[in-house]
Amino acid sequence: MLVKKFEADNLEEALKAVKVELGPDAIILKTVTNNGIKGAFKKKRIEITAAISEKSYEKKAKVDKVLNKDQKEAFYQKPAGMIKDSITKYNGPETTSGYGSMGLNKVVNTLARGSAGLSDITSKTSSLIKNSLDDFLSDHEDSGFDIDSADDISIQSKSVGRGKYAEPPLGDSRILNSQFENKQSSRAGGDHSRNISREQNAPSQNQIPSVVSREAYNELKQELKTTQNRMELLEQKLLELSQNYQINPKHLNEAKGVFQLRTTLKTLDVDEIHIIDLIKKASYELSKEELDNPDVIFEFALQKMASSVNTDIPLFSKTENNTPVITVLISEAASGQSSMGTKIAVLKKDVILVQLSQDSQDISSHDFATQAFGIKVEKVKNFSEVVGICRKAMDANKSVLLDLRLSSKYTDETKKFIETLRRGFSHVEVLCTLSAIHSELYNRKIIARYKEITDGVIISHIDLCMNFGAIFNVHLTQNKIPLKFFGTGPVVPDDIEGATAERLMAGLFQF
Repeated sequence: MLVKKFEADNLEEALKAVKVELGPDAIILKTVTNNGIKGAFKKKRIEITAAISEKSYEKKAKVDKVLNKDQKEAFYQKPAGMIKDSITKYNGPETTSGYGSMGLNKVVNTLARGSAGLSDITSKTSSLIKNSLDDFLSDHEDSGFDIDSADDISIQSKSVGRGKYAEPPLGDSRILNSQFENKQSSRAGGDHSRNISREQNAPSQNQIPSVVSREAYNELKQELKTTQNRMELLEQKLLELSQNYQINPKHLNEAKGVFQLRTTLKTLDVDEIHIIDLIKKASYELSKEELDNPDVIFEFALQKMASSVNTDIPLFSKTENNTPVITVLISEAASGQSSMGTKIAVLKKDVILVQLSQDSQDISSHDFATQAFGIKVEKVKNFSEVVGICRKAMDANKSVLLDLRLSSKYTDETKKFIETLRRGFSHVEVLCTLSAIHSELYNRKIIARYKEITDGVIISHIDLCMNFGAIFNVHLTQNKIPLKFFGTGPVVPDDIEGATAERLMAGLFQF
């Protein structure tokens, strides 16, 4: 319990100090009125003794840590119930690892732009590929989770297998005994082996079973299914790699540097068409000696690939005299667009965040972020409401950020709505949001569907991307549409940066 005294000229100021210092959960222990000394220096003072639990104070301290002085003053002027609700939501069970949750005080992960040599980059890439192939070839054991009837399932607290959940659950010792007996009887046979199996199967002191709820069991089971699916995809990828990297007779006479460049770019999943184009340019511009030098040809390829990446700044950064701009974010499925919209809204001043979903989905906004940064959020159900809000915002000289979650069923209707906005307002920019963790084929489909109305591209989940070659290929298919922003994490507003070719190349070559 944390106890503290507060003094002020009147009761209102004293209570305000308690609210700011200890939060809405503070308990008033004692109130004393000090009349001061007699004479000319007599002055009345109010003294309040308040207390708060350490757990509640820690929750409040986490919120205070991410607010500056002005934001903190505005935040604690709100009603106590609203303050308590915001603090509770910020310290809720959600974690900051997933998108949609928010961690305002998380440190931004940045990429160091060093001057690593291209030969070093190649060796690192080859090492990564080797480690990945070794993982693909490892054996996979069945988890054994196949019991769905019990509400509470007992599992072994210490696993003995290779994987995290390699051992089957100890929910019924008779099942385990039977399995173990069948295995032993197939090797030795007889009742003697069965007795030995029962003795060996007795749990030790370090293997005490614990009861897990149905919810935890389902979560573990789903994780195992996901792991199995990933293993199947990796095995399929290994088969494709083994087929693609068979020695082609026409490549036997290639220069050493050209051959290494071709092999490395294929490993990084760069499109074959672009690889051929790079080799043609290298053969035309470099000498034979330079083609045999891997460092020279890799540096040449890196320059050409970086120059092919088209980036630009957003429209609201180009306008002068704080001209209001309507920025429309469009996407399908879960692409992290709501989080990106909140981050962009924080960057702008006097902005109204409008959220609309064509599938009547409840788009969740970062309640604490919008309150802390003073962002006004409007949730609408149709396009006509959006136009009305935009007109009112333009009259008030405020910008509008439209978070539009689309559906393929209403593609034509969406395009007509964008055309209506551009006819009615002079400064409108449409940004298509793609996720770096979606497949290349899916992202190609989305950008091709909305390329006629798109002015730029936002790529979210860059920090979780495992295949920058797929992002590079998608961008090359629609190279005339510039990249605007990269989302580097879930933290509002820190995990957003302007798109650069250097960041894309750094992710592609792992440096």
